[in-house]
Amino acid sequence: MEPEIVWYAQSAFRIEVDGLRIYLDPYHLPPGQPPADVLMISHDHGDHLSGEDIAQIRNADTVVFASPPAAKKLAPPVTTLAPGQSARHGGLTVRAVPAYNVNKFRSPGVPFHPREGQHVGFVFEIGGLRFYFAGDTDVIPEMAEIGPVDYAFLPVSGTYVMTAEEAAEAVRQIRPRVVIPMHYGSIVGSVEDAHRLARLVPEGVEVRILTPISR
Repeated sequence: MEPEIVWYAQSAFRIEVDGLRIYLDPYHLPPGQPPADVLMISHDHGDHLSGEDIAQIRNADTVVFASPPAAKKLAPPVTTLAPGQSARHGGLTVRAVPAYNVNKFRSPGVPFHPREGQHVGFVFEIGGLRFYFAGDTDVIPEMAEIGPVDYAFLPVSGTYVMTAEEAAEAVRQIRPRVVIPMHYGSIVGSVEDAHRLARLVPEGVEVRILTPISR
């Protein structure tokens, strides 16, 4: 069963698969979006943890998985997942993986997303499919242990995250079947970054460039 995947903006997605509705880093959602069964928040920056957007889709039954810094800013109940930690919800398994910068700095020696900040990506499995949501990250050594996956959501805009060229290197390490570029078009980067990734990935990998439906 292939999932239904909707992209809103930046790194915000809705994935519906095996009867479960999963939101990733909701941001700039248009009104009237369906409620979340599961919500995953990679870190606490405003374009990933948006209280207004979360309030629209979260209800009493929503299960929330969040990185440690994000969990501190969310109302309970929240399952906090630091890098390397895992959890389960019904047929869904979720593992938090590291997400950090190695060459993107806000000032000399100070990365936008430091390794010690405990920002995360998520590897999750449901309905016989394996997904990797990278969060805000550069290419990092831990990626070599993630693949293969069916779907990989990778940032491509540079400045704060991987460039398209760096994302292509991540693809070679992760070995996804389908790549969905993200983190462009709202703050930095454009759809050309996504198309550049499509030209750089190994043969046989599908790069699926989605049209956003943000407000």
